[in-house]
Amino acid sequence: MDKLSQLPDELLVKVLSFLPTKDAVSTSILSMQWKSLWMWLPKLEFDYSCYSVSRGQGLARFISLNLPVHKAPAIESLSLKFRYGINGSIEPEDIHFWVSLAIYKNVRELCLKLFYFGERQTKLPSSLYNCESLVILTLKDEILVDVPGTVCLPSLKTLFLRRVTYSDENSLHRLLSNCPVLEDLVVERDEVDNLGKMSVIVKSLQRLTLKMSIACDLDGLMMNTPSLKYFKVTDERLDSHGDSDSPRYAYSFEAMPKLEEADFLLTFQNIKKCFRSFTSVKRLSLCLGVYKEESIYHEGLVFNQLEHLKICSCDSDWSILLARLLRDSPNLRELETYVIEDHPDRRVDLPNHWDNQLNCVPRCLLSSLETFHWSEMYGLLQNQMDVAKYILRNARCLKSATIFFPTTYAQEKRDEMIEELSLSFRGPETCQVFFD
Repeated sequence: MDKLSQLPDELLVKVLSFLPTKDAVSTSILSMQWKSLWMWLPKLEFDYSCYSVSRGQGLARFISLNLPVHKAPAIESLSLKFRYGINGSIEPEDIHFWVSLAIYKNVRELCLKLFYFGERQTKLPSSLYNCESLVILTLKDEILVDVPGTVCLPSLKTLFLRRVTYSDENSLHRLLSNCPVLEDLVVERDEVDNLGKMSVIVKSLQRLTLKMSIACDLDGLMMNTPSLKYFKVTDERLDSHGDSDSPRYAYSFEAMPKLEEADFLLTFQNIKKCFRSFTSVKRLSLCLGVYKEESIYHEGLVFNQLEHLKICSCDSDWSILLARLLRDSPNLRELETYVIEDHPDRRVDLPNHWDNQLNCVPRCLLSSLETFHWSEMYGLLQNQMDVAKYILRNARCLKSATIFFPTTYAQEKRDEMIEELSLSFRGPETCQVFFD
């Protein structure tokens, strides 16, 4: 320890920066030299998930005493993760005070995750929405996003809003409209959060992740994000009336000419109104509750840039959508079929109607498809076997094909399916085919 203490304070602070804040603070008991070294740390993380009221109150006093006199020129990062604030150990007023101090000290990254604060949602200081230094902001759970009339976040590039509550319906739109350099946005909605129709209009946005839970009350989604490169949406809402044309499920997307990767996990939505915006995508992942063929995207769309397609086989009409995409993706190189474990089971043995969907072999099977992977193929369903056999029989450029069956299948039945699929293979001799 003596040799370590001989190092310059700047180097010792660098060493402490690799430790959790709690451990860095504990070094203050080593000697007078170490007593205040942790006060120079530019990154601070306080994580409290204990049931003890006294320990929580002690942590609150410690932060309130030390954060105002923190010695670092600026707080690069402040993370506050607290649970069980309802017991009175940590109050919303404490969070408000600490965030205000961080903003005063030009914080660049702020992360707030507050759980079980009861009915007392934490209202953040209005100065947060005019913080010029803030680059990354994460707000999660029991936080009230009360956006003032005047907002300016000129440096904010990354914003995470997970299960927060908004003070009014226009709060999110007002916030996003005043983030001129925002590049990465994550919005997770759960139950009533005071938002109706959701609008995301951000010209600079490059990555967008949206999640709407079953309980989410959404009156439609409208987007204008011309710079978007990555888009993921999970919409778990269900409609008991089966009306996918309801305004509640309306997606209105402006063109996304730079979109490279899209991931959709939808339980009910009608996709035909929004797919026109995704024709430039290179990687596409789909798990859709289509239910009826007329809900599939309009004729005439071509996905010339699409190289990787991943599609979930849980829906009854999934193979109809696959046939369309194979036909309309002339340069597809990788095809992956899978089943999401916790997704509603809608697997039924309906006819594929491949003859009606594919009057001729899709161009991608003849000239570009190189990789075919199918995890959890339910070979007992004839429609799934038909799809697999069709691809193995017609894909002329395959380099590898891998098919996995559910572990619940008896070995004898698996052997029968493997033999049937093997006899269907007409690909090149150099192709490696694996069954499991």
